[in-house]
Amino acid sequence: YSVLCVCVYVLAPSARLHPQDCAEIYRLGIKENGIYTIQPDPHRPAVECDMETAGGGWTMFQRRRDGSVDFNRTWQEYREGFGSPQGEHWLGNAALHALTNTGQHLLRIQLEDWHKQKLNVVSPSPRYRLTAREYSGDAGNALSYSKRYNHDGRSFSTNDRDHDRYTSGNCAQYYGAGWWFDTCLAANLNGRYYRGRYSGLTNGIYWGTWYILTDSRSGERYSFKSVEMKTRPRNF
Repeated sequence: YSVLCVCVYVLAPSARLHPQDCAEIYRLGIKENGIYTIQPDPHRPAVECDMETAGGGWTMFQRRRDGSVDFNRTWQEYREGFGSPQGEHWLGNAALHALTNTGQHLLRIQLEDWHKQKLNVVSPSPRYRLTAREYSGDAGNALSYSKRYNHDGRSFSTNDRDHDRYTSGNCAQYYGAGWWFDTCLAANLNGRYYRGRYSGLTNGIYWGTWYILTDSRSGERYSFKSVEMKTRPRNF
């Protein structure tokens, strides 16, 4: 004869069906990288969780790696998110706000150039308005670059919603990306994807404190190969 065993797990009253973020998934004992469903807002997005870098528990909200997704999007598209967590994507400003609105969070940025060099930036995490007043890492702090190019405290802008401090136009429209622009930028990780060098307007994936940005002889710009932006609670 055969025996059928039906196992039923009862959640504690305070438990959620879907964890709030990847840090909560990690605390539940799940420590493998992968795609998980979280619940920072009613949409319950699928996200990639980085459970290995610097102790794990990171929720990925942006990734660039091959140029397959256009990041010149509208306010609504940036609010709702676009792309796929398995590839290039933006999680969505609504979900990002819900993720980081429950206390202090860290923002981790990993940049890779076309020479396979990787550098990291760690700062307090962004919402619709970027708050990034502390910094550690080895890529320089382009988010707080100078008085005119200071992304800290700036609101998010897109090609159809101008919230920057540039009085002569819309930085997001000019540079073709949604971002926390000032007048206009010292950093733009949502810029156009170029395979290394390009010329003309500085509209590529840009981090203004990197070592190789413009060739002084040819005037060519330099755009990054890959970017990952992720967040987790500061008290993790």
